[in-house]
Amino acid sequence: MPLIGFAVVDVINPDWSPAEAMISHYVHAPRGGWLVPLGVLALAVASGTLTWLAAAYTRGRAGLVLLGVWTSALLVAGVFPADPPGRWDKPPTTAGTLHGVAGLLAFAVLPAAAVVLSRVWRRDSRWRSVAGGLAVTTALSVVAFVLFMITFLDVQGGPSLAVGPWATITGLAERVMVWAYVGWLAVAAGGLRRIARGG
Repeated sequence: MPLIGFAVVDVINPDWSPAEAMISHYVHAPRGGWLVPLGVLALAVASGTLTWLAAAYTRGRAGLVLLGVWTSALLVAGVFPADPPGRWDKPPTTAGTLHGVAGLLAFAVLPAAAVVLSRVWRRDSRWRSVAGGLAVTTALSVVAFVLFMITFLDVQGGPSLAVGPWATITGLAERVMVWAYVGWLAVAAGGLRRIARGG
């Protein structure tokens, strides 16, 4: 599971601050950096599989297209590494630019996909058993994205949103957002499995 890999990288690099450093920066960490792109690519494969399977049980295609964009953006972000941390005020490399653009696109598109698909599925009785879970995780995804963007835009001019001992909490905000996103994907996958089994 990608979240476990991300957590492992946090734990085995105690000199790095998960509250300040974004997950993708850990590709440059002294230990276990390979777990980051592996986790991103694994999440992309899982999301792509969910998109493909959900197509048989989804009326309308807009939400599925958004989910496909999320998947594609994750693939790009997983292939091209982020620049090292602490370079907010420096021009990004080509790989860093591709990673950054793809990452921001993925982060923006998943809440949109969650909103659209949850609305579509709510009208379908087959999805009724997970409607509550979809509503809660959709709301969490939207709120988490907004909070992440506040911290991310703030840090673009150099870390300034200090909280306690941390110069910035962009890393923490990103981790909360990713957990919310995976939560929505998990609920959607659970609903899809129940429908496929005739439940």
